[in-house]
Amino acid sequence: MANKPEDVISLVEKHEGETSSLRQRFRDDYDLYRLSEYKGEEGYEIYTSNEPMTYADKIIAWIIGAELIIRINNIEGPRSDREINDAKERFFIGSLRAADERLVLRLLTPVKDQLAFHSTVRGWLAGRALIVKRKDGTSYVDVTPFDPLHTYWGMGSDNLEWICHKTSKTALQIETEYGIKLPPDTGIGERGTNVYDYYDQEINTVVMDGKVLKKPTPHGCSCVPAFLNVVPTSPSIIVDEAPDESLKYYGESVYKGDRDIYETWNFVMSVMKEMVARSKKQGIKVKSSDGSKTLDEDPFRQGSEVSLEMGREDVEPMGLMEMAKETGAYLGLIGSELQRGALPHSVFGELQFQLSGFAINSLRQGILTQLEPRMRAVEVAYKQIINLLNDQYATGAHQAIELSGRDNNRQYFSESISPDVIRNGGDPEITLAAKLPQDEASVYALAQMAREGPTPLLPDIFIRDEIMGLQNADRIDDSIKEQLGERMLPKAALWTLMAAMENRGRPQLAQFYYEELLKQMFTGPQAAGGEQGGQTNGANGAAGAGVAPSVLPPAVQGIPPPNPVPQAGPLLPPGAPRPGALTPEQRLANIGLLGPGG
Repeated sequence: MANKPEDVISLVEKHEGETSSLRQRFRDDYDLYRLSEYKGEEGYEIYTSNEPMTYADKIIAWIIGAELIIRINNIEGPRSDREINDAKERFFIGSLRAADERLVLRLLTPVKDQLAFHSTVRGWLAGRALIVKRKDGTSYVDVTPFDPLHTYWGMGSDNLEWICHKTSKTALQIETEYGIKLPPDTGIGERGTNVYDYYDQEINTVVMDGKVLKKPTPHGCSCVPAFLNVVPTSPSIIVDEAPDESLKYYGESVYKGDRDIYETWNFVMSVMKEMVARSKKQGIKVKSSDGSKTLDEDPFRQGSEVSLEMGREDVEPMGLMEMAKETGAYLGLIGSELQRGALPHSVFGELQFQLSGFAINSLRQGILTQLEPRMRAVEVAYKQIINLLNDQYATGAHQAIELSGRDNNRQYFSESISPDVIRNGGDPEITLAAKLPQDEASVYALAQMAREGPTPLLPDIFIRDEIMGLQNADRIDDSIKEQLGERMLPKAALWTLMAAMENRGRPQLAQFYYEELLKQMFTGPQAAGGEQGGQTNGANGAAGAGVAPSVLPPAVQGIPPPNPVPQAGPLLPPGAPRPGALTPEQRLANIGLLGPGG
């Protein structure tokens, strides 16, 4: 355990020396990505291809656009178990969304975007995954990827022993983030100083040279709360002639096959650029008797004038240089090798003709050669992140966190998920599904052939999942059945249309469908007669009708509502006696309770 600043810095410097060749490769690959100028001969034209950046950006875009699916398989069991698994899925989906929102507020890109870049340009992935408790007792999710170039680690027999991320912060940043004001005489100012964020299996501390910015604090995880993995392009192999450089070739970037070819391509293109430049402005020979004649104006500029002494001075172009005849073929060979080590130019839309289905499938396989290892690395990183969040939240040390997002059914949710759900739920499976070009016509034709006939070759769910590559086969199957349910029965179709009219604000049209639905319900075939091919009997009923037409509501029978009966007699104000009504005394006299004279 390293608690003191000097201990942390010593660990980092030692590991940096052991992995210097790997970190130099990181720097060289990043120079390719950001299109550092080609180092040609001074005084000659220089050409720097944009191929390294466009190639990497294409891979990054595919990974960012891939769908991240977090799913817990619901095996046969009680419905309550399935509900717990669904809630656990929502916890992870909501946690990752909350982590992305926190990164965006700090002017950083979301987790997947950073992982896509590092897996493509670096070939390594690293970061932390923590559930952090605030002072008021509430908690938030912190998932922050690290730049592998500035990440240092120590491995134990089973897992990470420690990990440290080195960044550079100014005095103002240190004061804002850690509440520590550095003396002016430190000389840091705007230049910044190295800050080390250190984690081991028990504590987290942040230090700088000679000072602790965050004292050692338990992080609440049973292991180092960080993830670290590589792009699986090759296993770890010790290079006999240079054992200290073995790690350099482990976890490669997308440039592993084209590093030297980029150099050659830029050289040839620079030569061609120089030849084109010389064709615009050739070299000239200026002749004079003593060799001291110079030109005051550019003779190649339009309208320029050159004064020469008759017979003694002259100006002649030196003539154009020619490249070797094989230059074009040579450049074509370099370009073809460049594509074999990267991506074919057709994925950028450079198509001279329409591609066939076979060509599209071959193109897809070529893309997967470069894309698949990086997709798997990002999947592993997400799996590590989810396991870390699961272990920390399941301890019960945190209050229920309010999370929101869209679940695997595309339904929005916002709820508090308790730690009990995490403890009792199943193990999640992580899938990153890329959207690549494919021959959709042939795929749909193959899928249709597999389900034709009285006995299909394959079940529908297998066809949608394996042949068509749909990631949500169960949901699609449910949607199709829901659509069939809306159309199979006439009553269901009428109900759907009526509801649609109401939702669109057309109650008058909805009333027509409502009356027709009532007619179908009261006069259509019932269980005794059954629905036959979606046909209904007439309004008078038929065999099997369960309700006689005479008991139907008047609106269904077509009978208009009765006209209101007008009030008899004159209209009188409230409280006035009804015309012709007996007085109370007269009523009592009529029944013998009141004699003559009252």
